[in-house]
Amino acid sequence: MSKLILPDMNRRLLLRGAAGGAVAALAAACRLPETGASSARGFRNDPFSLGVASGDPTPDGMVLWTRLAPNPLDPDGGMASEPVEVAWEIAEDEGFLNIVRSGVERALPGQGHSVHAEIHGLPAGRTYFYRFHAGDATSPTGRTATTPAFLSGVDRMRIAWVSCSHYEQGFFHAYRDLVEENADVVIHTGDYIYESSWGPQVRRHAVPEPYTLADYRMTHALYRLDPDLQAAAAHAPWLVTWDDHEVDNDYAGDVAEEPHVGLADFRERRLAAYQAYWENMPLRRRSMLERASGRMRVWGETVFGNLAAVYMTDGRQFRTPMACPTEEDRGGNIIARDCPERLDPERTYLGAGQERWLNSSFGRSGARWNLLVQPTLFSPFYSADPETGALTAWSDGWDGYPAARQRLIDTFAGRPESNPILLGGDTHCYWVTDVKQDYADPNSPTVASEFVTTAVTSHHTNHDAFAANVPDFPHIRHFDARERGYGLVELTGQRAEVTLRTVGEVKRRDGREKRDQARFVVEAGRAGPQRA
Repeated sequence: MSKLILPDMNRRLLLRGAAGGAVAALAAACRLPETGASSARGFRNDPFSLGVASGDPTPDGMVLWTRLAPNPLDPDGGMASEPVEVAWEIAEDEGFLNIVRSGVERALPGQGHSVHAEIHGLPAGRTYFYRFHAGDATSPTGRTATTPAFLSGVDRMRIAWVSCSHYEQGFFHAYRDLVEENADVVIHTGDYIYESSWGPQVRRHAVPEPYTLADYRMTHALYRLDPDLQAAAAHAPWLVTWDDHEVDNDYAGDVAEEPHVGLADFRERRLAAYQAYWENMPLRRRSMLERASGRMRVWGETVFGNLAAVYMTDGRQFRTPMACPTEEDRGGNIIARDCPERLDPERTYLGAGQERWLNSSFGRSGARWNLLVQPTLFSPFYSADPETGALTAWSDGWDGYPAARQRLIDTFAGRPESNPILLGGDTHCYWVTDVKQDYADPNSPTVASEFVTTAVTSHHTNHDAFAANVPDFPHIRHFDARERGYGLVELTGQRAEVTLRTVGEVKRRDGREKRDQARFVVEAGRAGPQRA
């Protein structure tokens, strides 16, 4: 099939779909047996204030998301503590003249009245439109798609990937721009929300730093109220993972960055954050938080015919705590590269389970391109201690886990036909690098290509200092921390074209101005990005 071209959604966000008799007819046709859930209640305010989204597409379906919140910044979203029936429908056309699936979900108070409708049985490689109904209210219309059939022919596709969207530090121009670029899939590499206030602020969080489930629900609601985020969420299916700020800065499993915070207390905070994340993202029920184990699965593989396989990973939940912490800080620190704990071969960034999964699965779907999505910069970048001259490492990134990084590099090196590309975020900078089999040897083979996007809004203050060190790392092809934006990947069977898209001044609502900072090409069968 050709590119998964999806029609323009700009005006559709204002639609509320069919009204009056059509809504009543749908509710009657989809009515469930009496369950105690409210299905005919009216809402004083729009219960679909947070918009709609879809995610985790497969050849026969996807998950459709919304969350009822007539008063979105209230702790309970303005909802009573009772279930509510929410009808959904999927059509082949935006006018909903040809509805192909419909059903009803129960939005439960224990799940923030969120809806995660898992759809199955649709034809592969098709575009669809969807919406929800609750009481007398109808949601905005979203657009989604099933993935092409396994190993079926796909001519091209366009992926947008984003990272680090701090609400207070700017407006989400990147989200609006990727809608105009008609991305087929949106990938978020993490820091989708921020728990803390810092840096320059042009708007404010609605609640102080979150610690409870209600706090995190309100923080997610504030972000979801943003019109540019709503447009991007409704535009195409999303694939998501988290980094640290969805919970707390620089955490690792149940270990907080602050030494005075006990494991049990931080675990409760983490579970609250994870629960709110599931409630507010287009994730399947298999990703629901398991409270007994304290685990939640966000990692997995999505395959797009014979063209691409995307591997989403989780770099926070299962990692070994940071090496060589100080008495004041267990989070990320600049540490000596010869720190014995850092060099321990048993240390893991992704956890043993994800490492086994990637070792057995990566590059084996038959797809031409294999994209590994992980939160941050993968390749080494470091400096020397200004007083001693000793080389240092940043303990929170892959440089704090060199043995784990090498194990992943060895996987890439063993499967050169997989055309591996790494996508990352976190650092609020653009990076383009050669992934080397041995970074200590500049002549070592390049085994993969790495692209790290800048932040949607989150600021960076050290461009000049970083840039001064870049020439010491010949594997780095491009670096820039001065602009905000996102990345676009255009895939064909012959090449991957990567655009580093900047979006102008995020501190102003009217400051959006798109520009391509740089463009790179990776040729199939030849690892390493080349400047276009």
